[in-house]
Amino acid sequence: MPHYYFDSTALVKRYSRERGTRIVNAIVAKRDKPVILGTPAISELYSVVALKAREGELTRDDWYSVIYKFEAESERGLFHYITPSSRTYAATKQLIMNHPHLRASQAIHLALALELKPLRLALVSADRQILELCRPYGIKPINPEDD
Repeated sequence: MPHYYFDSTALVKRYSRERGTRIVNAIVAKRDKPVILGTPAISELYSVVALKAREGELTRDDWYSVIYKFEAESERGLFHYITPSSRTYAATKQLIMNHPHLRASQAIHLALALELKPLRLALVSADRQILELCRPYGIKPINPEDD
């Protein structure tokens, strides 16, 4: 059974109507296919939603509704979590040395996905830099915006 790892660009699409939302929701609806999130994606989701509220894309009530829905879905077990370890951060160092264009958050998500590689993982992201690095590392990339 393949597993799905969502970076923050995929997670945001679960709670925002934008290009790629349909694919993300279809993946989440597959109850027999676990969706795994790196714990940094939680703060990244909160930050993106706050930005959308500051820019007027969401009302304050919408902002709180998104957070409530995410936390309720988490409580129901919709997502499984992986937390970065010291090994993860060592891997980010190597990834950044090999690919100096990577930002810290990109390196963390890619390092976490590499730790989960034995699960026949598919990494779901709208971040083209991460997606381009998936195949050389033996991870299946899925860009939800390619629908």
